[in-house]
Amino acid sequence: MAPMPYNVRVQQHPGSTAQEISNEPDWGLGHQHRVGFKNRQDRRPGLTHGGVMLSQCEGTNSETDKEEEEFEEEARKELEDLTNRIKKGELVNFRDIINSEKDYHLRRPSDHPVGWRYVLNISEDWVKQTENWPANIQKRKREEDQKKNQKNESSNKESKDATEQEQKEPTEEHEWKRQSKVENNTKHHDAYATDENDQKQQQNSDPETEQQSEYQKLLKKYSPQEIALLQSLQREKDLVEQFKQNDGKRTSPVADYDHLLSIDEADQFTPDNWIPRSSNLIRLTGKHPLNAEPKLAPLFDAGLVTPNEYHYVRNHGAVPHLLWETHILEVEGGKLNLSMDSLRDDFDPINIQVAIACDGNRRKELNMIKRTKGFNWGSGAISCAFWKGPLLRDVLLAAGVPQDFDAGRRYWVNFAGADDPSEGKYETCIPLQYAMDATNDVILAQFMNDVPLPPDHGHPVRVVIPGFVGGRCVKWLQKIWVSDKENDSHYHIWDNRVLPSFITEKDGEFANTMFKHPSTACNEQNLNSVIVKPAQGEKVPLTDARKGKTYRMEGYAYDGGGHEVQRVEVSLDGGTTWLYCIRKFPDAPLRHGNKFWTWLHWHVDIEIAHLLRCKAIAVRCWNVFKNTQPEHMSWNTMGMMNNAWYVVKPEVVEEREDGVPEILFRHPTEPGTGDQGWMKASVEQQVSDAKQLSNTPEKQFTREEIEKHDDEKSCWLVIDGKVYDATSVLNWHPGGAAAIIGHAGKVHQDTSDEFGSIHDGFAYQKLGECIMGTVTEKAATFIKKNAEAKAKDIAESSQNANRDFALQKHRWVPVQLKKRKELSKDTRSYTFDLPDSKKSLGIGTCQHIQLGFHLKDRMLIRSYTPTRPVLQNEEDGSFELVVKTYFPSEDQPGGAMSNILDCIPIGEEIEIRGPVGEIEYSGNGKFVIEGKDVQFQRVTLILGGSGITPGYQLIARIVGTAGDDTQIAVIDANKSEADILLKDELEKLQKEHSKQLRIEHVLSHPSDDWKGKKGHVNADVIKEVGFEPSEGSVTFLCGPPSMIQKAALPALRDWGYVEDKNCFGF
Repeated sequence: MAPMPYNVRVQQHPGSTAQEISNEPDWGLGHQHRVGFKNRQDRRPGLTHGGVMLSQCEGTNSETDKEEEEFEEEARKELEDLTNRIKKGELVNFRDIINSEKDYHLRRPSDHPVGWRYVLNISEDWVKQTENWPANIQKRKREEDQKKNQKNESSNKESKDATEQEQKEPTEEHEWKRQSKVENNTKHHDAYATDENDQKQQQNSDPETEQQSEYQKLLKKYSPQEIALLQSLQREKDLVEQFKQNDGKRTSPVADYDHLLSIDEADQFTPDNWIPRSSNLIRLTGKHPLNAEPKLAPLFDAGLVTPNEYHYVRNHGAVPHLLWETHILEVEGGKLNLSMDSLRDDFDPINIQVAIACDGNRRKELNMIKRTKGFNWGSGAISCAFWKGPLLRDVLLAAGVPQDFDAGRRYWVNFAGADDPSEGKYETCIPLQYAMDATNDVILAQFMNDVPLPPDHGHPVRVVIPGFVGGRCVKWLQKIWVSDKENDSHYHIWDNRVLPSFITEKDGEFANTMFKHPSTACNEQNLNSVIVKPAQGEKVPLTDARKGKTYRMEGYAYDGGGHEVQRVEVSLDGGTTWLYCIRKFPDAPLRHGNKFWTWLHWHVDIEIAHLLRCKAIAVRCWNVFKNTQPEHMSWNTMGMMNNAWYVVKPEVVEEREDGVPEILFRHPTEPGTGDQGWMKASVEQQVSDAKQLSNTPEKQFTREEIEKHDDEKSCWLVIDGKVYDATSVLNWHPGGAAAIIGHAGKVHQDTSDEFGSIHDGFAYQKLGECIMGTVTEKAATFIKKNAEAKAKDIAESSQNANRDFALQKHRWVPVQLKKRKELSKDTRSYTFDLPDSKKSLGIGTCQHIQLGFHLKDRMLIRSYTPTRPVLQNEEDGSFELVVKTYFPSEDQPGGAMSNILDCIPIGEEIEIRGPVGEIEYSGNGKFVIEGKDVQFQRVTLILGGSGITPGYQLIARIVGTAGDDTQIAVIDANKSEADILLKDELEKLQKEHSKQLRIEHVLSHPSDDWKGKKGHVNADVIKEVGFEPSEGSVTFLCGPPSMIQKAALPALRDWGYVEDKNCFGF
């Protein structure tokens, strides 16, 4: 089937008013604690989480085998019962769900990858908003009535415009491009480094001695450089002659590599929120789905066997959360159904090293010529790991597929994954004859480098086809079947193809014919080589260029089809002469006598003086057919199989303080959004990009207005300073809706960077149809300044990370629930153990941690302030939270996080990240707020509900520190006496420090026995209890949005407090 039509519909919006634009604050840098506005952690400071219900506010032996079988059967039954309840339309809450979805990992951890996370297969939005709770029914009725009123009030012009947009035929890409003007041989041996030992031998030799060394004999015929080359060639010849054969029973040398446990914050709002991913991977398609390659130098330095964390990742959508215990592999339409235990135990496995490369490797070089349909792969989309599992042919034979078949007909073996990308199931196929040949080693892999497959690489089973492109090696394998025709699914037809260069789009008759043409499919990998060192941006001082100083140039090379790379060469003069490079192979690289499934590394030692004189360094390699790489690139619309010479260019720069010039090396491109390569976008591409940015409406939008449109109902994006309504795009976006939702309502630079690195001209044309207007000048300044601050923060946090602290600022770390204690009928204290025997949480006073729990669509995140430890002497490798549980009722499902915490078993893991918040108390009235030191002698705290916890931490720190005489006034608002958190602790502190601390509880629905203040927080209460806004006074707020934004903040402003000066939100 052809790609679906891309219809765009923009909702009508007048833009921000002149008054709103005038009143918008001068954001500049900072303002991370402006109440109600999103900060860099996507929190709204000063506000506790309000939820969606307005009435709630929440912060092996046989015996063992039999036991496991009983557990699994009970777990399946409970899950089936839950599913049936949902199908019948019964209301279920978080407690029902978490009690019905068992965590298998707690019982069988060895069958899961290291870092495996339990995921609740439900979304918070579905429980709270989609289910027919009475509160939801009432809310929907109000919304429907509101929509009817808005529709009646809309102007005729808006109705006409909307009708015209609905009726307008979507533009196909080939039609758009027709309308667009955009479419309109002396040897070089003296460069080799000489062998220092041979030079010393020459200097110490006696020319009149009859017994001359072998080196001296060679010196009569060759230069020292030629002799060095000859000796290297002889060593390489001996190595190749002694190649060992891999018997399929070897083990991976990196099996004990330190496996990653933490989760990147970039994944927290995506369906992949449960997957640990390395910071060594460069994300190429934004936050979701993950398509990433490792940094080139670390990939190479990791060695000839790639550790799992350095393996490139290609995903078309969300990674399915498949369980080893329940996943079934269906073969031949159910003739054979294999559990993962059966697949592992009933077939003989092989364990071999295989290089897998994406056929889009080095695509960005093509994108510099003209934008292709693919994103910007650099030269790191290649990795080489051990893969273990049974041969596909053995499984097919067990399913009844005959060894011999009609030689006059063609057959294919098809694979389908369990993932659900935007264009349907990921399916593909290869010739059946190829799969049935045992010497082709087609594997159903369950292990990668001797550990269970990581989620990104196909857990619990994937296909590995040595010598083929990565696109044929289906991950999360669910079905295998044989057919007498080639697979016609979307991803088999419309991906992994090399088309003639005259086809520049994916629609129209030419494209439809050639995408379905069998000759355009990519199967066997092609011949390729890359220079790794000198690295991109590497500098060599010219003082190192003195005669004899050498540099080791290094890189990698590979070929497909099991063919050996027989020669690698480097040229310093544009291809006139070539230097032979020494190859380095993995241990036992041979299979079946002549199959090479791995890559190789190569090097050549060159005198630096020659690097100084050359204009470019090029590499090429040769295979067993004596074919080599082409000099020039061959552009194709999918950007596949680029294997032209890889060229690095040196230039002399003077940037050192001591004035010493350096040789700076530039690779052709950098992956993703990097722009420091020597290749620049062609003039044609620059003109095309410029045209996409024209024709912008005059409407402007403030930061506050944009941040309101952050969900599926109204999804606004900010790209290059312009505001787009992408709501209608969610239904058909090729990368899935989650890739867009992660940027909805975000006023930041990330969206612009990620969009530009992924999309082609047609995508920009469709984006143009979504245009609404521009951001205000103040919002543009905010984007620029905060992008600079974010880059600085990430760099500093990675450099200054304290390994003694458990918390990481930009990564989620698992902690284990150790103890749950009931404080009252709805309040619990939870004690968590820190990981890796760490003794310190790593949080400052007034800072928070974020707690994360894995749901189907995104991580459930809430901010909490630990009630212990407060002082340094309380650090013991654990921390404590006090959380109020908002139980479900007949009208609503209750709080998400609080019920999950109340139901998870002891020993279950939950994620933490932080510290969050740029307010930190350092003692004696000194605060650090957004990096600035400030001093206050009087502190007013206006708190509500669970917002008491950051205030409690500050109170306990001040009164618990000898000599700290800072005065504190606290207004704590709640519904009833039973709702006051930490009531006994607060009363004790007030009693012991009555001259320094005043606490006033305000209850909206107190009992008749209540002697304190009644009603709501208002200006009178604030002025009575709080400190007036004089020099040395400050107010901190944390509570429900309605209380803070509608009551407390207006009263404080009227009294004289100024936000970001002496008024902040925790």
